[in-house]
Amino acid sequence: MATRRYSDGYRSLRDVDAPRALAYEVLRQVSADGAFANIALPKALRRIRREKRFDARDAAFASELVHGTLRAQGRLDWLIERHLTRPLAQTDPAVVDLLRLGAHQIVDMRVPDHAAVSTTVDLARRHLTDGPARMVNAVLRALTRLEPGAVDEMIDGIEDRVGRLAVRTSHPQWMVRAFEEALVAHGYGADELDDLLDADNVAPVVTLVARPGLIDPEDLADEALEVLGTRVARGFVSDLAVLIESGDPALLPSVREGLAGAQDEGSQLAALVAASAPVDGQDRQWLDLCAGPGGKAALLAALGAGRGARLVANEVHPHRARLIERTVRGLDNVEVVSGDGRSFGGPRSAWPLGSFDRVIVDAPCSGMGSMRRRPESRWRRTESDLDDLTALQEALLDRAVDLVRPGGVLVYVTCSPHARETRAQVERLLASGTVELLDAPAIAGALTPEPLELPAGAGRVAGGGGGRTLQLWDHRHGTDLMFIAVMRRI
Repeated sequence: MATRRYSDGYRSLRDVDAPRALAYEVLRQVSADGAFANIALPKALRRIRREKRFDARDAAFASELVHGTLRAQGRLDWLIERHLTRPLAQTDPAVVDLLRLGAHQIVDMRVPDHAAVSTTVDLARRHLTDGPARMVNAVLRALTRLEPGAVDEMIDGIEDRVGRLAVRTSHPQWMVRAFEEALVAHGYGADELDDLLDADNVAPVVTLVARPGLIDPEDLADEALEVLGTRVARGFVSDLAVLIESGDPALLPSVREGLAGAQDEGSQLAALVAASAPVDGQDRQWLDLCAGPGGKAALLAALGAGRGARLVANEVHPHRARLIERTVRGLDNVEVVSGDGRSFGGPRSAWPLGSFDRVIVDAPCSGMGSMRRRPESRWRRTESDLDDLTALQEALLDRAVDLVRPGGVLVYVTCSPHARETRAQVERLLASGTVELLDAPAIAGALTPEPLELPAGAGRVAGGGGGRTLQLWDHRHGTDLMFIAVMRRI
């Protein structure tokens, strides 16, 4: 099926609605090119802003079209497929993106039906041939004929509980099961599953971090209020966090200068815990073994600078190492290197085994804990991906144990609550007899502005003794689903 695409991405859009046209182009980048919307959309909006073709209202509408369509993708696909004569997988992806965009406006937004249909058909005619445009028109008009509440009734009629939850909350079925298992594995009730899945579909606020020694949180909040003209609030999980209701953080001078950055509160807390866990003896040499793109490394370096500590920030991919260098600019106690964390250091290296007082391993993972920010990731991961990911995590953790000295601490972090990526990895290390588990919730509790209010028994693992791991949840803590385990090398 023939499609036509812009040569420059966003040229003159006089004959179609501009916010919808931009939203469609970003959705095509996401589905066809593997882009992430939280990167592609701000880039597109900044370009449009420079060209003075959008006002704030247009930008907000385009943003809702993109993010709303992606968050609802699973439910929209289920609904659209009921009105197609062929499986969705056999339909031109460009047509599918248009159908999702139109369906989101019809079933989820307060957009008049005629506007949702006509503007989407205009886009179809701009980008596709006549046949596909007629199909888009037919399917969307069928959706407008649904009675109010009909979609919810159809979903409620799905007999399988997991299948029903998966459609209602737009998650793959395997992920719904994994979230439920993770709640139980970390000491929470399976009855929290609905709240967890619903929270995963709530747009997160933009969270900034004021890097200590470079800018105070109060000054950062004042700057955001003045420059962005938006409401601001202090963090609930990190004392360094500033929450902003709207606006582009890149417009803030402190962000451009590296004094502050955009970073989820859970990620901030992980770095704070890593820097605060008690070590025996000296505390001068720190290692971030998987440091890209550099948010935690910058915060760790800023924390270490006030205590005379130096940080080595390692990243396997050279282009991501360059991102770290930009992120940590202004901090002179960081050395950024590029190498495979599984073989980092050693006899012929500048960093012999056992030479670090603190090692943080923020390992590559399934990313299940940050999918409210990147909902398209739900459909890019499969359960089989966990085999390679957990093997990589094991190798990185084993090397980290070798790199930290006796009495030093190893902090394991993932942005996933999956039991195989979290609890199982910690229990494997504890069984080796090389480390002992410290109490991450107690360490974190001394740092957070508000109590974390964990249920009794949360974070207990086999072989952990009196230690506990910490799992954050968006429905409980308003953060990404960050997992933190602190272990001391025996």
